[in-house]
Amino acid sequence: MKPLRDKLSYANVMSTIAVFVAFGGSSYAVVSISGSQIKNRSIPAKKLKRNSLGSGQIKERKLGSVPRAANAARVGGVSADQLRVACPVGTVPAANACVEAQTRPPAPYGGASNVCSQTNRKPASRTQGRRLPTYDELQATLNYQEIGLASGGELTSSVLDNGAGTLQVTYMTSEAGSTGLTPDTFEGRKAYRCATDPLN
Repeated sequence: MKPLRDKLSYANVMSTIAVFVAFGGSSYAVVSISGSQIKNRSIPAKKLKRNSLGSGQIKERKLGSVPRAANAARVGGVSADQLRVACPVGTVPAANACVEAQTRPPAPYGGASNVCSQTNRKPASRTQGRRLPTYDELQATLNYQEIGLASGGELTSSVLDNGAGTLQVTYMTSEAGSTGLTPDTFEGRKAYRCATDPLN
């Protein structure tokens, strides 16, 4: 120990203590720094780790539109609001068509098709009337919470000609989408809705 004590000097001891204080002090500063100690707008964006900020730190509703995306909400110059399907009164948008929200009284397929074809028909302008909905259109209509399947099922536009002289018509038997066949006769009558093309 004597040779070691002989080499120790005031300068050596103080420099060693200074090194420990420097390391200890900087470590303490890193651990104890808080948001209140950081000056506003003092940290540049390039100092932040990529993708380290998410919706929890950014109020997305306050972000403006990207300058080059000013026309992103338009298609061919038409706004999203203008692209919404416009349906006649009493109908709802369903699978690119408009289907009546209320069912009509039970009828055979032929009678129901005739009633639909005469609805809103304008012979002078050759405007087509309505029609029975397809399976997909009827199923999409039943997705509306306030619209339910008529008791006994509802007719679709799908028919099957079995060659026996009587058409067999596909009708929906449950809101889950199950189907059955019913003859195009008075006994096979079912409730139905009419469908039409959108106004726009």
